[in-house]
Amino acid sequence: MILSNKHIIYENECRKIFIGETIRGVIYGEIKFYFDENTEDVFTQPSYRTKYTDIDTLDHSIYFKTDNLTIYIFWDDTFFSYGLLAKQIDLTEQTNVHEQKSDVSNDEKWINIVGQRIIDFKIIWEEVYTSNIGGTNKTYFIYPQTFTLLTENGITIILSASEFKGFEKNKTYGMSDNLLVTTNIVLAKDLKII
Repeated sequence: MILSNKHIIYENECRKIFIGETIRGVIYGEIKFYFDENTEDVFTQPSYRTKYTDIDTLDHSIYFKTDNLTIYIFWDDTFFSYGLLAKQIDLTEQTNVHEQKSDVSNDEKWINIVGQRIIDFKIIWEEVYTSNIGGTNKTYFIYPQTFTLLTENGITIILSASEFKGFEKNKTYGMSDNLLVTTNIVLAKDLKII
């Protein structure tokens, strides 16, 4: 796979967003499925847990609070539906009103990461194609499937535009309007997230 200038510029911009930032808090963003239009309240419990204690599933986004800004990561269609996009937002900026946020900074997965500086960032790019019904006229796309962040204490954070499907929920599928989040590299490899 050969990355275009657009891909290389995107990866370099993401590296600038992440590298050197210290994670001060972690917030999960989930879609508000039970939205009360009269009060704008939602009465749901977070649903990000999976059968794997080391993997969380988010139908929308994750936020890393840093000293000055917040890094907002979500799925989108910049390169192809669905890949990952990262941008910096002001700590007080509201991204949208249809998202339920959960501060997970004190969860076991994040307790050893909060206060750590991000020292490396990589994108795992995937190539897909579309074609007509006969399978000809293929158009290829390269999109950012997974972000990996390395913190100064040696923990790797894996963020992938993937989801579990099927009854057993033991297979992952990329190109999804969902994020899988883990710090367990062995499990991520077993489930083919990376």
